[in-house]
Amino acid sequence: MKIIDTFVPCLFAFKYNDDLPDELERVFDEWEDPVFLSDFFEENENEISITIEEAIEKVKSEAVFLREKLLELANSNPNQLNELFKNLNNNEFTAKELSQQKARNRWLRLYAIKIDENNYVITGGAIKFDNQHLMQHKPHTNKELIKINKCRDYLKEQGVYDADSFQEIFF
Repeated sequence: MKIIDTFVPCLFAFKYNDDLPDELERVFDEWEDPVFLSDFFEENENEISITIEEAIEKVKSEAVFLREKLLELANSNPNQLNELFKNLNNNEFTAKELSQQKARNRWLRLYAIKIDENNYVITGGAIKFDNQHLMQHKPHTNKELIKINKCRDYLKEQGVYDADSFQEIFF
């Protein structure tokens, strides 16, 4: 497991395996892959009220919007990523040390650990349906919940507690 720079300034990503892309690249690749999306929506057909083809187009469109929003907010001076990322737990109103965050655009979610106001590390992402309230209710989102918890624990074990310690340890 390592942390790498991404195509977005101030946004880093976990890379779990050298043979696989980092998590930011992985989720955007999946959200643009018609075969992946078709398989996903066939498995979850009872969650959607539109056709699989419409769902695929919806996700592709949302992914383009989310990618553009990431770039726009990250390239602001100072960056405005904190406008996109919010606490993972909707009942938490303040960010704590290495808080778990989500960026969302309708069905799409990016999951991250907040290092400070300007730096985030992506741990994964998923398609989360409107009627699905808790991540634990579906295997694919529960997997993302497990990953974000493991990543937060990993950062703490490495001695990360703020932006300076993050930079010293990983870059």
